[in-house]
Amino acid sequence: MKPDQVTTNLLMYCYHCENAYRCETEEKCKDCWANDQFVTKQEAKELTTEELLREYAL
Repeated sequence: MKPDQVTTNLLMYCYHCENAYRCETEEKCKDCWANDQFVTKQEAKELTTEELLREYAL
């Protein structure tokens, strides 16, 4: 996973997550994304800037 992808995922999935306090390390975050299939959804299709902004707004 690229560093930019990690930052994007942190903003998209962790910022509003009620359980974010449980992910104390980057590895725990990656495990969470994999278990909840967040990463596979995004890797299947690279999001455009407009789509990313919509995700951030949620």
